[in-house]
Amino acid sequence: MTEIASDRSPANTILRLVAAGTVTSRAQAARLTGMARSTIGLHVDQMLRDDVLAENDEPQGARGRPAKELTVGRGAGYVVDVIFDRTETSVAISDASAAVVDSKTIDILLSQDPEAVLEQVFATGDTLLAEHGLEVDDVRQVIASVPAPIDFQKGVTAHRSIMAGWEGIQIAKILGDHFGAPALMDNDANLMALGAATTLHEDELPLVHLQLSTGIGAGLITADSKIHRGADGSAGDIGHLRIDRQSEVACQCGKRGCIGAYASLHAVMAQLGIEEGTGVDPRAARKTLTQLVRRSDPATLAALRDAAVHLGYLTAILVDMFNPRTIVLGGPMVELSDDVLSTVRGVVYQEALSVATRRLVISPSRLGNKAALVGAARMGADELLDASLRGGRPASRADA
Repeated sequence: MTEIASDRSPANTILRLVAAGTVTSRAQAARLTGMARSTIGLHVDQMLRDDVLAENDEPQGARGRPAKELTVGRGAGYVVDVIFDRTETSVAISDASAAVVDSKTIDILLSQDPEAVLEQVFATGDTLLAEHGLEVDDVRQVIASVPAPIDFQKGVTAHRSIMAGWEGIQIAKILGDHFGAPALMDNDANLMALGAATTLHEDELPLVHLQLSTGIGAGLITADSKIHRGADGSAGDIGHLRIDRQSEVACQCGKRGCIGAYASLHAVMAQLGIEEGTGVDPRAARKTLTQLVRRSDPATLAALRDAAVHLGYLTAILVDMFNPRTIVLGGPMVELSDDVLSTVRGVVYQEALSVATRRLVISPSRLGNKAALVGAARMGADELLDASLRGGRPASRADA
């Protein structure tokens, strides 16, 4: 599932069907699309000449000629995917079928010097390309995921205190310049939602993906498989909705009374007195919290349940407003305790309108911490497939 327009050219339609694995031969393409065999042959032959498609012999047993199997060719290009996270960053290569060729994880905190983080990203990406015999010219798109609100058009973070130290840095442009390709950057919750949508059928959309981590974010996928970003790209930034205007509880965004100040991983650790902040490795804080959960510490379980109740009320509001068919819960809070998921479910089915919950499914993420990477690979593949038939590179919104 991804953002695919309905007005594709015949060649693009064929290419997308091959990339999705739906079509593996010319005969299949003709049957599925209704196009004449001669039309299919004309487009396939041109894409073979351009190396956008490849056609290999597929053994058929002892008798008969081997069939010709269509696959996406190297000429369609590759994507470098960079998944920034507060405690580690992943770099991957994916292809025009949205398959991840390979990935590596960098053990580095985002709170460190941005230049140092980016240098490691460059080195890791260059190593991956070399290990798979790829050149910079083979890279046709870069996709970056960041755990912060973003300006999708400009490719920069959009909040000075979230992902502090990175404000004003043109992440997408810097990545694109290094890898010599157009670059797009999106909020991690959006890409996680897009990744989750790839595991669902069309009748399981619309989708809300809630990322329950240090902050709280939502990715919204519409019934026609598109990311809903809103007018300025801030849709889904629900962690900073104020639920108590009289509260003195400070949120990371600088306001008081936000849902994130009550129901995020950060809020739970603050309630338990687990040390965070500048100079403290967040991995150590999460390890401490995990150990408390494993020991069934009463205060810890109570804090998690209290956070889950707040999340349930928030989710019920989203259900009434967006009316999704599926809600996916992902992130460290869900992984810490099954009680988080069951509590959210219970509150939603109790509080949301019955018409909106009649066929609603609330489930944990099937992709775990790979959701953003799967979404980035899907987004990158769409950019490649559109661009490969234009004879050029994908368009870059970072330069808009």
